[in-house]
Amino acid sequence: MAPVKVYGLNMSTCTKRVLTTLEEKAVTEYEVVPVDLGKGEHKSEEFKKKQPFGVIPYLDDGEVQVFESRAIARYIADKNSSQGTDLLGSTLKERALVNQWLEVEAQNYNPPISALIAEKVFKPMFGGGEPDEAKAAELKAKLSVVLDVYEAHLTSSEYLAGSAFSLADLSHLPYTAMLWASGDSDLITSRPNVNKWWERISSRPSWKKISALQ
Repeated sequence: MAPVKVYGLNMSTCTKRVLTTLEEKAVTEYEVVPVDLGKGEHKSEEFKKKQPFGVIPYLDDGEVQVFESRAIARYIADKNSSQGTDLLGSTLKERALVNQWLEVEAQNYNPPISALIAEKVFKPMFGGGEPDEAKAAELKAKLSVVLDVYEAHLTSSEYLAGSAFSLADLSHLPYTAMLWASGDSDLITSRPNVNKWWERISSRPSWKKISALQ
């Protein structure tokens, strides 16, 4: 069987989401195909045949091609349901809760945290100038409101969807880890329940392996 191909970059947050899912599902046969963003390879007509929006990553699994990292992660977890960590839940209730918190991550958590990291980390990293501190403060305040909800929820729940690690937790890993690079780790460490949750999910072997990739 040909290895699964992930077109992206090891340093990319969204690529890390996909690779961590592969590790959790014990998929050993996969290959990362580097996409040269500096040369605009992701905007080429050839690349856009696979990912029409011109962003990374996308997955090539033979007859199946999928783009958008959350959709890719769901596909990997579903296809490999009989091996590795159960990331989607085994009962109707468990699956509903996993899907609920996946939507919370995508719709409520990701917008402010991805914008905050873009402003404070990626903007200066890629020559966009100094961060707009007023904008960053506004984004941090928005994320803080979301994390207050998480803090309350995690009072009675070890993980977001219950007592077991799931794709809902995994999906938070890449951008949350970047808060230490942006100088905003207090958003996590100042909330006892959120911090315990973060320590649990970020200590998983899958994330330790993928987060170390350059």
